[in-house]
Amino acid sequence: MTMNQYKPSDERNFSVFDSFREFADACENQAKDGGSYSYRDEDDDWYGGSLAQALAFARHGDLAAVSQAERLVEKIDAEIDSDGMRPMWTPSVVGNFPIVPAYLAGTPESMLARTDVPDPRGDLEMWVELGCPAYVTAAQMRHRGVCVLAAVMALSRIRNVRLVCFTGYQNANMAVRLQYPLDISEACGALCQPCVKRRLTHGYSETLNCSSLPQASWGAKSGSVESYRRALAEYAGMPEDAEIVTRARLEEWQDASEDQIVDTINKMLRRVAGKMELAN
Repeated sequence: MTMNQYKPSDERNFSVFDSFREFADACENQAKDGGSYSYRDEDDDWYGGSLAQALAFARHGDLAAVSQAERLVEKIDAEIDSDGMRPMWTPSVVGNFPIVPAYLAGTPESMLARTDVPDPRGDLEMWVELGCPAYVTAAQMRHRGVCVLAAVMALSRIRNVRLVCFTGYQNANMAVRLQYPLDISEACGALCQPCVKRRLTHGYSETLNCSSLPQASWGAKSGSVESYRRALAEYAGMPEDAEIVTRARLEEWQDASEDQIVDTINKMLRRVAGKMELAN
């Protein structure tokens, strides 16, 4: 298993895994050693799935909720200001207009086709908090995940998205960097399957038993997104322009209407496209 350790001045560690597969391996090893991965086994509805299912979703992904996210994206697409897209004429095998020099040279891409290209500013990292209070149901967790997945899919139409999931639950600070380029199956399994969050994320944190350690300046101290930004930048290397979806945002989406969710994602899209200053 490959795992990066960020060690700030006060020696509190922040574990960063390079993929959900690696995180699943770490969780499985902890479970074999007697880790706290089944402390509410009597309540399957709360977990949303078994440990074996959670490990499978983390390692192999899932597509069950993609169609729901796509329906949201379709509604978002209808409201995206076209100025936020980056249409360009690019060489292609099939297109609207010929490129005469390329044709004469015998190259296969001798036509021009209009395509949407990623924002020239490069990749965008999107950090999503996985921690979830015990009172939230598995169905609500799935709904949260669908909302985030829709946002990721919409943002990836404007810029290449690097997705990172994190948690500060029980002060066991960890993050998982998902595959790049974005794998929708892995993202869906990580974001939309409650058992991945509760079996693995909670289990990993509970097993480390870090509740006595000082917090890494998390939002629990001030409740602000800025406190999250400072902590994640310092402890896990999150870039300054990253989009961040905290537990508070997920709680807003939990009971929000589709129109409210679409409005929020549209604002995120406009900001990422450079039409608004970065704001929280």
